[in-house]
Amino acid sequence: MGLGGASHRRFAINAVASSCSLALAIGVSFWYTPYMIRHLGVSVYGMVPLANSITNYLTIITAAVCTTVARYITVDLARGDVEAANRHFNTFLVIAVAVAALLFLLASGFSFLLPTFFNIPVGKERAAQVLFLSVSASFLMSTVANTFQAAIWVSNRFEVRNAIESGAMLIRVGLVVVLFRLWTPGLWQVSIALPLTALFTLGGDVMTCRKLVPCLRLRLSCFDRQVVPTVWNTSRWVLVGQLGGILLINIDLVLANTLLGSFAAGRYAPLLQWVTLLRTLGLTLAGILAPPIVVRYAQGDEDGLLRLLGQASKFLGLIVALPAGLMCGFARPLLGTWLGPSFQDLAHLTWWLVLPLCIEAAQYHFSSVWIAADRIRVISLLTVASGAAYVGFAILLTAKFHWGLYGIAVASALASILRNGVISPVYTATLTNRPRWSLAINAYKTLLSSLAFAAIAALSSASLVSRSWLRLGLVAVPVGIVCLAVTYLILLTPGERVTLLRIIRYRQAES
Repeated sequence: MGLGGASHRRFAINAVASSCSLALAIGVSFWYTPYMIRHLGVSVYGMVPLANSITNYLTIITAAVCTTVARYITVDLARGDVEAANRHFNTFLVIAVAVAALLFLLASGFSFLLPTFFNIPVGKERAAQVLFLSVSASFLMSTVANTFQAAIWVSNRFEVRNAIESGAMLIRVGLVVVLFRLWTPGLWQVSIALPLTALFTLGGDVMTCRKLVPCLRLRLSCFDRQVVPTVWNTSRWVLVGQLGGILLINIDLVLANTLLGSFAAGRYAPLLQWVTLLRTLGLTLAGILAPPIVVRYAQGDEDGLLRLLGQASKFLGLIVALPAGLMCGFARPLLGTWLGPSFQDLAHLTWWLVLPLCIEAAQYHFSSVWIAADRIRVISLLTVASGAAYVGFAILLTAKFHWGLYGIAVASALASILRNGVISPVYTATLTNRPRWSLAINAYKTLLSSLAFAAIAALSSASLVSRSWLRLGLVAVPVGIVCLAVTYLILLTPGERVTLLRIIRYRQAES
């Protein structure tokens, strides 16, 4: 088996926690998005996810720094060198605070130029500027929190991370609802809720770090200038890779706003929530697998590493393939029931946005191999190239051929398949001395499975009338059960079913 007993148990706990967090996020999002659109309007609502998207560009530097925190601290603690762990921890923290503060100043200056670069609803320019500043302040606090999150990675306690994120989401939504009730709804209430939520997250991460890894202490005297060059050497190519990732997954709304206007971006934004939810699920589960992957690579356990990579690709791909297929197949009645009939014309757009996530999910864990091997330069440059190709192709299809939102979605899908279905698995296979296409097979199989699920769901929903959650549920639940049974009985091998049952039994034992 690819996982040992302890890994099965910890994976089960983290997987169940991630699933519960995702279910809560889906439930809240399905209610919160139409709530915001009703109170703010499509165009104004679109400014909220757009501000988040723009601020994500600032994270390419801080994420590059913070990504290396857990790696160094884990190695230090494994050697029993608490002093070195504290030097790395405090040095990373100081760097993160300094870089985030500098970027916040840059973001503050950029906020005044916001109406110059983007299409903002008339009369909402000042509110949009305040919103962008609010999101930037939230980013500042979340960047500092990232350093403390190393404790979660070191102790493999991702269920704690899910609990904090779920609590933050409920606080954010609750604050907005209360403020909307007290005053006329506007962007300023959202601007208040975001930094308060980030403050809650920061406090939760600090307390979690003190609880899980009490040997890590905040001491400015532990700051070590000699560590800084090491941080840069490790982080510079992660920085480049983050830039490519931003181009691939965080520029959709910017393109929609600048090329098609605020109203089009507001219609596009709700669909991206589905993408974000499924991507978060896959990334969380892949993060759980990172420690055992790094350990197997470091120990030279080639057979164990390859078994783990293969199993993870299969499971991660199918975990995303099932809900992705159902979302696409039921997209038309789902959009009509959720947001209203005016959004149903975007149903086919969902296929281009969601289905490539099956391939993407099947390779999330490969990045752990790149980091363990310290071979991220090439893949980072290729990721940037894929992102640049996506932006150019999206502009061509939208501005030249007038494909509208479909131009952005089609370009995104093709770039995702290129990067995640070709470049990533082929590069990882090269690093692990495997045949070139051996690690890509599961990704394409899960895509075909998701297409089959989507086709079954589409046929089942052909006669469904929108605006009826009951009818939608009565059809979707049986279809989901059938697809789940097909996944377990046909798509999984006997050995993979044994592994899955072992994970479930460990979870039951924990309960």
